[in-house]
Amino acid sequence: MEQEKNNTIDFNLNELKNNTAFAVEVCEVNKVPVIDTQVPVGSLTKRKFSAQYKLKIINEFDAYSTVLERGALLRREGLYASLIPSWRRQLGTESDGKKGAAKTQRIDHLMAEIDQMKKKLAQAQAVIDLQKKVSELLGTYILPHESNGVKS
Repeated sequence: MEQEKNNTIDFNLNELKNNTAFAVEVCEVNKVPVIDTQVPVGSLTKRKFSAQYKLKIINEFDAYSTVLERGALLRREGLYASLIPSWRRQLGTESDGKKGAAKTQRIDHLMAEIDQMKKKLAQAQAVIDLQKKVSELLGTYILPHESNGVKS
């Protein structure tokens, strides 16, 4: 019976030895297989993506409107969401999505507001100049006189 156990262990060891993914050693005392579960160093390589692939993924990503569809694309391709903005920066293709449109709209609004403020400032300066002239004609001074840039 002891020989039968040894035979089954040897058979299992032979199966494990044929598997190239793991290094198999046998502990001499108990005849129990010891499996090295460490991943071999040479088996992991950094993935490299071509510019065409990056552009294809960015276009496909932008074509989807919902977060669920975009997430499904990233899972299907085995990519992280953080790659999309970094690829956009690398390729120089910034998104014209909602954020870009909002920024453009905000800039346009601020430019219009600046123009309005410039017109109001010009009107206020014209009114102040008129008040100065009127006060000089009447001989009453609203503002103190300035001499050589120093207020008195």
